[in-house]
Amino acid sequence: MAIPQGDSRWALSPEDLKRLSKEAKNFKGESLWSDAWRRLRRNRTAFLALVFLAAFGGISLIAPFLPLPSPIALSLRDEAAPPQWMWEEPESLPKPPAAGTGMTAWTANLWNDGWRHRTMLSVAVRDEAAAESARARIEEVAGRKSAIELRGAEAVSEDGLSKVAYVSVPLLRTDTPDVIPGETDIRGNVTAWRYDAAIPEASPIPGEPPLEVEPDWRVVHSLELKAPDGTPFDPAQISTWSIDQRTRKVELFLARQDPVPGIGSWIVRYQLDRAISGPVVTVRVNGQLLAGSKPIVESNPQDAQIVDARLFEGIEHDDIGRQLARSFEADPVPGARFLEARHESGYWPFKGLVGRFDDLLLHARVHVFGLWQTGNWMGTDSQGRDLMSRIVWGSRTSIIVGLIASLCSLLIGVLYGAFSGLMGGRIDNLMMRIVDVLYSIPFIFVVIFLITVVNEYRTELEDNFGIDREKIFFLVIGAIYWLTMARVVRGQVLSLKNTEFVEAARVIGASTTRILLAHIVPNVLSIVIVYLTLTIPAVMLFEAFLSFLGLGIEPPKVSWGLLAVDGTSAINPLKIYWWLVVFPSLAMGTTLLALNVLGDGLRDALDPKLRGKS
Repeated sequence: MAIPQGDSRWALSPEDLKRLSKEAKNFKGESLWSDAWRRLRRNRTAFLALVFLAAFGGISLIAPFLPLPSPIALSLRDEAAPPQWMWEEPESLPKPPAAGTGMTAWTANLWNDGWRHRTMLSVAVRDEAAAESARARIEEVAGRKSAIELRGAEAVSEDGLSKVAYVSVPLLRTDTPDVIPGETDIRGNVTAWRYDAAIPEASPIPGEPPLEVEPDWRVVHSLELKAPDGTPFDPAQISTWSIDQRTRKVELFLARQDPVPGIGSWIVRYQLDRAISGPVVTVRVNGQLLAGSKPIVESNPQDAQIVDARLFEGIEHDDIGRQLARSFEADPVPGARFLEARHESGYWPFKGLVGRFDDLLLHARVHVFGLWQTGNWMGTDSQGRDLMSRIVWGSRTSIIVGLIASLCSLLIGVLYGAFSGLMGGRIDNLMMRIVDVLYSIPFIFVVIFLITVVNEYRTELEDNFGIDREKIFFLVIGAIYWLTMARVVRGQVLSLKNTEFVEAARVIGASTTRILLAHIVPNVLSIVIVYLTLTIPAVMLFEAFLSFLGLGIEPPKVSWGLLAVDGTSAINPLKIYWWLVVFPSLAMGTTLLALNVLGDGLRDALDPKLRGKS
């Protein structure tokens, strides 16, 4: 375009061009997310809710690392204990080792070294000096600090040891005795069948056929085991047998006739083609019945099948008890004799990816804090379990349920609603009618039905598919809350699908999938995030409700719903244990309130009509 003659607006000198270029480079636009973050920080209430949720979520996430008492360790009590305020002196110190030994009257309410996740090692000693020497040896072998309690023995032993020292160290997974299956070269097959051992009863009427009786099914497992060179496995080496059959997977334990140090029983593993109902009463190896087996009845076999089998050799794990026994035998401690090791686990088994993370945190807690733990700052329940620890662990469970179920509803609802709104027409109409039908279903009954079915087939699901009740619980809740998400996303997509950038994507040949995922979904994320923050508290409330009914998280795990069950028993006409109601209610109420306040703040911060405004 030609510059108009005599127009001074276009007469720019080189210096003006440099200045304008520099100003253009220094000018930075503000994205939607940076503008939303700026407005969220100016909303003090919403920002404080965000800070509170981040802090509370962080504490819940690292709960295994915190020096809290065990959430499931029981103590014999007549009733729930009230909160032990940190500034009050207790009337009497708890008896060790229930609350530890390293405390005074002024520190008992603050902390103690009585963590109930420990290995307790018993050593017979002559006096306190021998007990301290034994304690030093245990700490050297275990590599951990310990707590010790000295008691009088029931009877003086022949070697003159009149006391017993109970030395406690934090429990690690390697402390407990375990048998690790070691692979051997012996293979073979198993023939399994069942037969009816019921004896027909004679008819009281002469000449009439016998009376029908209920079948008495009994199962037979016949094994053929050989080495690679064809040498059969000798069943005379076996003393006793036991079997662990979970649906189709079978583990047959064969105890050795002559025990070998460090080597446990043989383990035969195989998987049936189909489950056989009935107890296994007969086991035969290479044609020889094992001790305790009933005689084989091969007439009229039912459900017969032949499957492959492998023999493993149990290798006993070198636990802390064996290590200390060897140490005391190789280098005796004067005036001391090692007796036994007992293990007390203060947590449920950790499973899955989250479980491995929890194991790492628990291992770090052992090395940082040892046996030290906080006092019962919020009191205990009627079974002596620390309430503050149960609130933290319960929040962890409820938050994980809320996040997983909300993300599940996010994935289903966003894709379903976006596809429905983009396609339009009959497809949109059909998909929305499906949502309407699902809305009309009372989902509480659906959840009860599904959880009941899962309880019936939980072993089969866990063995064959690796799906336990907790995973089903997460997925079921997530599958319920996607309906409203789909409606919200569909409404946003209907307002976006005819805009210029979507038309431009169609013109250049973008596929429906690319338009949906690359252009439309990113533009509805703001409303999705807002709705997600409002979905999480609803999911957490629903989880608490199901756990309250006994359909959610199962003991020994803890959730806020189970704490509500404990709270109901705390209210009675004779005495109200207020701390069992107040503290869990405050934790749950403040968390849900903060989530709702944050949702309102995000809604205002992500509103495009308010962009650029304070």
